[in-house]
Amino acid sequence: MIEFLREELEGEIPNITVEDVRVGLVYTGVVTSTGHGGVAYTPIHEFTDCPVLGEAGEIAGMPISDVMEMVLSPNLVKAAVGVATLNALSQLAFEVHPERYRFSSVDVLELIRSGDRVSMVGYFGPLIPRVLRRTGEVFVFEKRAIRDERVRFASPSEMPVVLRSSDVILISGSTLVNKTVYEILRFSGSAREVVLLGPTASITPQPLFELGATAVMGVRITDPRLMLRV
Repeated sequence: MIEFLREELEGEIPNITVEDVRVGLVYTGVVTSTGHGGVAYTPIHEFTDCPVLGEAGEIAGMPISDVMEMVLSPNLVKAAVGVATLNALSQLAFEVHPERYRFSSVDVLELIRSGDRVSMVGYFGPLIPRVLRRTGEVFVFEKRAIRDERVRFASPSEMPVVLRSSDVILISGSTLVNKTVYEILRFSGSAREVVLLGPTASITPQPLFELGATAVMGVRITDPRLMLRV
């Protein structure tokens, strides 16, 4: 993902810095010196203690080429900053090379057919009632302790078997932060649709397509500086 964006924005990246960054309880936001914004999920439920970001107070003004490397960090706060940065750069890439990207207004529900087995990696609560109106077989993989008797929660050990037998797989963009997306995509098997979904998935899709994703559905931030306001 990093190398793809480096090549896609080869002439721009050396001149770009981080203008501002905020780490929130739910989302982390980054605005670049080009005026583009990106967000990423802050995975607070995966922290066993209070996380520390050693670069706190120093990221604004840093070269974007350094900050985008944070996506590789085992520190998930740092990784969230890195993913938000890649998402911001992706917005720039969409503008610089519009001929390379095809956008669609298709709703994810339009990809689900009657009788499909749907697997969700991440609990998409608001989507579940609408998905169940199309099919009655929904599996959910979720690290948080959530109760919802309408769906079947599966254990991590079941993931290879369940995903390989699914027709549609919906994957939370937060898997980009905790780096599980790559393993999950390896289990996608013969699924008709493999969709990376959510604000954290607002990223250049080609590297994910090469790994088996069929669609990437994120958001476009129209006012990045307003996005950072608390």
